[in-house]
Amino acid sequence: MDKRIAPLALVLLAALAVLTAVQAAETATAAPPTALVPIRNARVPLDGVLSGGQPTPEQIRAAAGAGYRTVINLRSEQETGYEWEAQLVEKLGMRYVHVPVAGAGGLTPENVERIDAALREAQQAGPVLFHCASGNRIGAVLALRAAWRQDVDAEQALQFGLDAGLTRLEGATRQLLGLPDPAATADEAR
Repeated sequence: MDKRIAPLALVLLAALAVLTAVQAAETATAAPPTALVPIRNARVPLDGVLSGGQPTPEQIRAAAGAGYRTVINLRSEQETGYEWEAQLVEKLGMRYVHVPVAGAGGLTPENVERIDAALREAQQAGPVLFHCASGNRIGAVLALRAAWRQDVDAEQALQFGLDAGLTRLEGATRQLLGLPDPAATADEAR
């Protein structure tokens, strides 16, 4: 080997060793990926958070088996079909959090604050299953949380909510974010 190349080769090998060590350390401390449980409208809007519609008892069991530590439910007391959930979640050793959000009327700063606190605490414990009936309220709440609690631009917060499952509550969410309704804007342009 050329005597001029040997020092360069040693420097490159040392740099490669440092980069490999840094990458290994980052991988070791990274949060484990969120296992997808096939719930209705399943999304992973945040690290360690699986969101969507009402899971079945079998899906709750699968979530527990996949290492989920908390279930956060946004369904209101007026809704039915989930009365079994809290008992099953706790029986499986997970934490159950219920923050009722009754449609557009439940999209309040107080509820968003409660959900923000519940999510932050739950994410520290491990993966979270976050649901409502369809995933629509999840998207609305996450959009409002992004804007109100995390100072994300309103347009970006809305897009985040849409990506997270926001559908029928888009108009109400737009209004709460101070954004125009595209349908009303189109009517005004005519």
